[in-house]
Amino acid sequence: MKTVLLLLMFSFLFSSCAFFDNSQEFAKTLWGSSTRALENARDNAVTKTYDKSYWDCIRNATTVAEKNKWTIFKKDEVKGYLVLMAIKGSVNTTEVGVFFTELSDVQTRVEISSLSTNAKRKVAKALFHGLDIAFGYLPPDPSDPKETDNKDTNQVQPAKL
Repeated sequence: MKTVLLLLMFSFLFSSCAFFDNSQEFAKTLWGSSTRALENARDNAVTKTYDKSYWDCIRNATTVAEKNKWTIFKKDEVKGYLVLMAIKGSVNTTEVGVFFTELSDVQTRVEISSLSTNAKRKVAKALFHGLDIAFGYLPPDPSDPKETDNKDTNQVQPAKL
């Protein structure tokens, strides 16, 4: 009797596609992999359009994220988004969504959204700056003195007279 009741309950629950879709989204939310809140926040996203291909934008945005030591929590190149975490100055679990929309073969819109205005602004400033440098719109930032001081310590330096 219990088995029949369980089978009826499961068949009822999974008979509706809408319910199944909602249950998948509910499970993703519990698991922490849902992007629904970030997608909804795109209405207030910080946006910039680049005259570069979709794939160039995604690759370079990933490089900028790694350089800034942000955690790439989720990445879907086909659907066109990154979910970043560990933004300095924000709670480590604050999520920032970076969405890519291919407008043409040579033009891509990049949108940055988050429920945290502060995290969204920080990522937008750093990401757009990094992409501007990568695409040649801005000159490279001056290197840190630590990076330029790579002298070989085993090499003997001539005495100054």
